[in-house]
Amino acid sequence: MHNLENSSSAAAGLYAKHYGILRSISERLRVGGTADVDTLLEDSRRAMEAYEICRDRLDAIRAELNTQIARSHPSNSGVTS
Repeated sequence: MHNLENSSSAAAGLYAKHYGILRSISERLRVGGTADVDTLLEDSRRAMEAYEICRDRLDAIRAELNTQIARSHPSNSGVTS
């Protein structure tokens, strides 16, 4: 159980780090940051990597929530309405 908590904490930290990267890039673009195409290319690479990590974490959380919901609301198999 302790390893699961450490793993979850590490995943949450990784998500927070990459979410921060996305916010930073987004803010820089929103306020009209540099128009240097090399910087834009690097930002897009970093943003895609960060997005994929965040998406994977959200998918894992969604799956865990669905599992918990399914456990707390067992199927009513055999019961008719």
